[in-house]
Amino acid sequence: MVEKKDFQKEISPYFNTKFNNYSHALITNDCWQASPGHTIDAIRNIGKALGGTILENTKLVEVYKVGKEYRVILQNANKDYIEYQTEIFINALGSEAAKFATKLGIETGLYSVKHQAFITRRLPMLGKNGACLDMLIDRRKYKGFSAVYGQQLAETGQIIGCASPAIDAKETDKNIKVTTQDFLEVATEMFTDWIPQLSGVGFQAVWSGYYTEPRYIIDPEAGLFVGLRGHGFMLSQYIAKLYVDSLLGREVPEYFHDLKLTGKGLSEQAFK
Repeated sequence: MVEKKDFQKEISPYFNTKFNNYSHALITNDCWQASPGHTIDAIRNIGKALGGTILENTKLVEVYKVGKEYRVILQNANKDYIEYQTEIFINALGSEAAKFATKLGIETGLYSVKHQAFITRRLPMLGKNGACLDMLIDRRKYKGFSAVYGQQLAETGQIIGCASPAIDAKETDKNIKVTTQDFLEVATEMFTDWIPQLSGVGFQAVWSGYYTEPRYIIDPEAGLFVGLRGHGFMLSQYIAKLYVDSLLGREVPEYFHDLKLTGKGLSEQAFK
């Protein structure tokens, strides 16, 4: 726990000393972040190195079961259809997971919620001791959002940030392609309150996408690896290892079973 007087020393030398919303900040040590692009590249390379095949520009069209065997139909870039027959099918399809689970008679209870993000232009390093700015999070319920957060990319100095809607249900029917003025205003306000010099920095891009709510479902028996939004993405590589361990009959932690479709799930507090 860091007192306000030490914010410039422990968070950023540019942190606004006149901003009085916080008396203290909670710093989480040994916390790691993963860039989706780098993570996907790493997974692809591992797959290739182990003799796997990466299918480019290919989409899943249909999945069904014949006895204990899955029949999976794909369409490739040439509009040709390919059918795979396999005893193992892992549904890790993000926002489309529920659609294909339903085809197999599985009701997940998952739904998609619109989340929005931005990235700034390139910036000098703004963090402690000349490093990139670590992730900052404001968890107040404020102007329709329950958290505003972002961090600086070490490769480019750009700040990438998001804001979580306070009431998920209000976002389930929103157009994913439209970035709202409310989001732009609250993100701008929060980041310039933290570091006033950012007021002169423009967005390079803004976008929106879907997070999957409201829980993880990690169930090898049902072929489900879904719901890993936000911190779930950060945990996904380790959980994938446990998934494989389970498929191979190896011992897994007790909490892994809580993540099954029929399990009680895990509270977000379990990870803090």
